[in-house]
Amino acid sequence: FHVRSMFLGMMHFQDKYNQDEERLQRCDIHYLTPDMRIIPFCSFNVIPEWYRDRIQKKYGVSVEEWEKKSGEKLESRLYRGQLRRGKHADGCGCSAVHIEPITGT
Repeated sequence: FHVRSMFLGMMHFQDKYNQDEERLQRCDIHYLTPDMRIIPFCSFNVIPEWYRDRIQKKYGVSVEEWEKKSGEKLESRLYRGQLRRGKHADGCGCSAVHIEPITGT
């Protein structure tokens, strides 16, 4: 099921000046933090100093520290778009839509 599906998540834009508590309670996209808290996406990013900044400060590591711990370069893990080179293969999961040109009189 997951191979041939795509999740579309939509949300009302919120910031510090128009945050809507009722919408936050209905949010269906969440972050699970390393300390096992579940935080709605909207509040995680709306008020970064309450959630995102604190979590990143507490659990984040510098690139240099990560490379030293893992023994590999972060640069080697970057996605370079190589899956899209060449023609589409059957079952590749790409959305290759063929659109016929509209011709009229």
